Amino acid sequence: MSSREHAPSSTRPTAGISDAGPATIAEIEALFRTMESALEAKDAAAFDQPFTEDVVFITPAGAIFRGWDEMHGYHRKRLSAGPDARAHFELLTLRLLTPEHAVVNVEQTLRTAEFSVANRGTWVLLRRDKAWWVCSVHNTNIAGSVET
Repeated sequence: MSSREHAPSSTRPTAGISDAGPATIAEIEALFRTMESALEAKDAAAFDQPFTEDVVFITPAGAIFRGWDEMHGYHRKRLSAGPDARAHFELLTLRLLTPEHAVVNVEQTLRTAEFSVANRGTWVLLRRDKAWWVCSVHNTNIAGSVET
């Protein structure tokens, strides 16, 4: 590969401005713990509460929902018809793009009595009025993660 194809790392910018501090990490962790509880309670309104009005949400199967109402309709239907499940979100990386914008890579595991499945996602969060909001999510299944 030529030097034109790949700039030396000293000239390549980074996306993150800094690592998130303990307070920011705790706030974002709390957001995901609240969402875990909402999933387990099958409470779509509580799960969807931290999403922005103009959210873009892509499911592991590739369906795309634009806007809170569209996404909430999907979650309401899925959660009301779905099996009881335990949910866990593991934050794989958390980068601040600005003090008010974060990109979080997440691994989500759902366990039911019949099966377990995992997906990974990229979540874009923004901070407004001292609260973190989710404005974009793109999930993808982890190949071979379904266990019965």
